[in-house]
Amino acid sequence: MNVAPCKPKTLKDSQHKVWLLIDSLTFGGIETHVLELAKGLNEFGVDVSVVFTSYYGKQALLAEKIGEMGVQYFYLDIAFPSDHSFNSLKQAIKVHEPSLIHAHGYKASIYSKLAKLLTTKSSFKQLTTFHAGETPKGKVWLYDFVDRYSSWLSNDRLSVSQLIQNKLPKHSHRLNNFIDTQHVQRSKGTKIAFVGRVSHEKAPDRFVSLARLNTECEFHCYGSGPMLEELKKDAPENIVFYGYQNDMVPVWGEIELLILPSRYEGLPMAALESMARGIPLLCTRVGDLDTLVEHQINGFIADNENELNHYLAEWLSMNKTEKLKLQQAAIQTIEQNYSTQSVLPKLLEIYQI
Repeated sequence: MNVAPCKPKTLKDSQHKVWLLIDSLTFGGIETHVLELAKGLNEFGVDVSVVFTSYYGKQALLAEKIGEMGVQYFYLDIAFPSDHSFNSLKQAIKVHEPSLIHAHGYKASIYSKLAKLLTTKSSFKQLTTFHAGETPKGKVWLYDFVDRYSSWLSNDRLSVSQLIQNKLPKHSHRLNNFIDTQHVQRSKGTKIAFVGRVSHEKAPDRFVSLARLNTECEFHCYGSGPMLEELKKDAPENIVFYGYQNDMVPVWGEIELLILPSRYEGLPMAALESMARGIPLLCTRVGDLDTLVEHQINGFIADNENELNHYLAEWLSMNKTEKLKLQQAAIQTIEQNYSTQSVLPKLLEIYQI
């Protein structure tokens, strides 16, 4: 199914149906996780569908990528029209009787937990993966709070980092983010880059500071967010801003070193995407990055801005052989601990369907 405004094609007649429930339009870390999860489950022979809570007037970028893979997906409010997407979810559950709903993001999580509580004629397992380590503000803070403190309604909970796990009031399984390493190409790029949301927690201002300190190098920033226009106004001439990227695959092929100078972090998918392609990280010691990066073995990890600049200089001074050693170690780390083949069997044990 590749066109948005229509009902889903007939789902497979399987004993176990797994739904990955998400509220999505653009494409970020959670969408990357769901894409890799859908791809992995499909390859492991699981009857998986990606279910979108709402259609926002145009095709979700995740839906486009899911459709290209041949994985089933549908929009609740299109397939089951109702006055609210929660009621659409209840109708969909009644008709298709999924065995398990695995939610991603606070909206999908809250809806599916309430559906489990209120849907008496259909028995399904409900799981939530918690992705966000930072503390949100405004209305999102309230939704996040409700999601976390209603986690007891889930049959099980998953966290993608230790920081996120520590914030949950109920026990959760720690499960690494993962990517498909069998279909990525090694980067041959030369760019020094930042990839991610241009917001306070990701600290793109530190990346701009590094550019200002190293005028002999060119720096490349991929992403959009609330700090973008402010940073552009005061940025040195040796930094290029590309904005939001619909497709990162060609971009990864141009990068040699990824700088993640975050103030707050879990275990970002961008880190895995880069290392799988032989792009080492230069990052700060936040979240679970220090469990991913072995300092001066497969990348660099810094405790402050001065160290970020120091280790950037170290990377720039390396010869090809020295760089190659770090690049190969980065690939090996992902293949052994953060690949679909290494993580999916553990998830299927948690599913127990």
